[in-house]
Amino acid sequence: MQFYVVLGLVFALAVAVFAVQNATAVDIKFLGWRFSDISLVLVILSSVAGGSLITILFGLPRQLRTMMKIRELTAQNQRLASELEKFNAGKIQLEEGQKQRPESGDTGSTNKKEAPVDQQLPN
Repeated sequence: MQFYVVLGLVFALAVAVFAVQNATAVDIKFLGWRFSDISLVLVILSSVAGGSLITILFGLPRQLRTMMKIRELTAQNQRLASELEKFNAGKIQLEEGQKQRPESGDTGSTNKKEAPVDQQLPN
């Protein structure tokens, strides 16, 4: 970002020096309009200002789309971070619950062994 600021300042300085060195009066004809004895400094500076304005206007839609996309992705990032926190909290609770469970494998059923179905006596 600083590079662009420095580059812009160098360009502005170069335009200013060029305009001051070419301060003669000129006649301009443009699309049927005629301007007589206008300082070349005004022509140069107004051309640079007009070009800058057009560049800004053409770049504005892209900048707005980028800002909207950043806002959307930031909201999505926050939502996913929240989901990740909930997931990790649930995972920790699950691990703590497994540690507290007795390790004997007792699931509450009796240890009565039943004969397989094919070995049971008919009624």
